[in-house]
Amino acid sequence: MTQVTLLTGSNGGIGLAVAEHLLERGHRALAFHYRSSSDRISDCLKRFDLDPKRHLFKADLSNESDVAQLRTSVEQSLGAVWGLVNIAGGSSNSMSWKTSLADFRKVLDDNLTSTFLACREFIPSMRQAGSGRIINVSSVVASTGAVGASHYCAAKGAINSYTKALSLELASKNITANSLALGYFQYGLINQVNEQLQAEIKERIPMKRFGTGTDVGGYIRFLLSDESAFTTGQVIHINGGQF
Repeated sequence: MTQVTLLTGSNGGIGLAVAEHLLERGHRALAFHYRSSSDRISDCLKRFDLDPKRHLFKADLSNESDVAQLRTSVEQSLGAVWGLVNIAGGSSNSMSWKTSLADFRKVLDDNLTSTFLACREFIPSMRQAGSGRIINVSSVVASTGAVGASHYCAAKGAINSYTKALSLELASKNITANSLALGYFQYGLINQVNEQLQAEIKERIPMKRFGTGTDVGGYIRFLLSDESAFTTGQVIHINGGQF
């Protein structure tokens, strides 16, 4: 039986980099979620001779009915999801005392609620199969905090705690749940920062560089493999020694 893995947020910076990493290493039983645009992941799939219509799925992961439809669509196209990699997320820049309730809730929805709904939707089929892998992407700021991102820090910290609880609930069914707490990577929001500030951030990272798709993709490949069967409930920090 083919073990299908779903990656959420696959059109974003890190999501796309992970997708390319897995595809380059021969993974093909992959489903890719996107929220609004699918241009980059679609082009990526075509380079690997995969049909975007069969492997791409649109959904608002903070919407229960969208997530339910996502599961139905993936199962009809590829089969039941065995591996779930929750990369989708988002943030905004705002000091805590200036953050509106709407903005606070949106960041929690984009990160924490989306992770919860995706896990809740796909766990039953993993339990039925008697095995599965859940990988939730968190952040270094869950441990260090960050100025202007209290809502994002709260969401990512909650993801770590949620993942630990999942690991306890699912261990008896041979389903592992782990969190990858990422530092600064060379994708997405970091490219909106000016070069001087980027240089200052790199200087604070012991390895003096930003992370790459290979840096995180290698961990995901391990956590999806048989070799990781005894690894669960862990928060794995991938940040060049920053924390």
